[in-house]
Amino acid sequence: MSRKDAKYRGIKCLNCETSLDISEKFCHHCGQLNSTKKLTVKDFIEEFFANFYAYDSRLRNSLVSLFTKPGILAREFNRGKRHTYANPFRLFLSVSIILFLTFNLNDDENGKSNSQITQKEQQISKSDSIKLEKLNINVANLNPKKERQVYSRDSIYTKKEIDSLFSKNADPLVFNILSFRNFHRKYPDKTDEEALISLGHNPNFFNKAAFNKSKTFKSNEIEREVIEYFYSKLPFFIFLSLPILTLIFWLVFYSKNINYTEHLVFAYSFFTFMFICMILFNLIELISSGLANFIVILSFALLFPIYFYKSLRNFYQHSRWITVLKFILLNPLFGLFLGICILFMLFLGILLM
Repeated sequence: MSRKDAKYRGIKCLNCETSLDISEKFCHHCGQLNSTKKLTVKDFIEEFFANFYAYDSRLRNSLVSLFTKPGILAREFNRGKRHTYANPFRLFLSVSIILFLTFNLNDDENGKSNSQITQKEQQISKSDSIKLEKLNINVANLNPKKERQVYSRDSIYTKKEIDSLFSKNADPLVFNILSFRNFHRKYPDKTDEEALISLGHNPNFFNKAAFNKSKTFKSNEIEREVIEYFYSKLPFFIFLSLPILTLIFWLVFYSKNINYTEHLVFAYSFFTFMFICMILFNLIELISSGLANFIVILSFALLFPIYFYKSLRNFYQHSRWITVLKFILLNPLFGLFLGICILFMLFLGILLM
């Protein structure tokens, strides 16, 4: 016999003690099943799977909508379909946690790779042609022609050499950091100020900060490490900045019929889709990093912009050309906001290092 049968119905809710009619299957106040039947093992198992399926169906509906109907989940959730879809904020948090775990999986793999790179660097360092054996190095005694031939990421170079050889492109910044790192690995006992003077740099605050930061790199592939660092911090960064990003949506798509919270639901839904894709990218990277990099580039260049446009069109219900116009307007605003945030993070990183 099921606990929902009429013979087990009572005249008072066992949970909130609200008076009930014998015809009511559920309490009209708290929603609990109107049943006086004692709980059996069978009933317990049935309730467990019923509750799990109820959440699972909302999760399934949300995932299907995110991948097949961009922007529809947020629109229908705002219209009141709260039991059809999972709560966008809760779903965003759950996906963020899973994404963080997949980054940790890849960090373990990168740690092994960086260990191999470090061993290779140590071998190269032994045969390094540039020897800074004295603290007061004489730059004039170095042979520029020879330096061009042996110039590599694993060598140490003075400011004068880098400025003379690479003044026409962006390489001086990269190779200054590389020289700082390589110098510290060869002469770990020297202070930051002594090292900078030896390399011909002014030991000011910014150079000291750059020298200090160079020690934290695990290899000489610093561009790759910087990209991986920001990529791994992207979920946390987006989580903190979403309320501000939503203000941009509110300004560009201002409407009396859509309040700030409803714009926020749209933002959470869109970035939930992005985070799910990033989880898939990280899992693919465990199998093939080359394939993962190709898919990431393709997604950011093609998939995400198209998905973003479709989401805006479906959620805000504007015409195609108005959506295109506002889509074009949003990109530089997001770029400006992202640039300001990155500069702020870099500045904060220098202060806290």
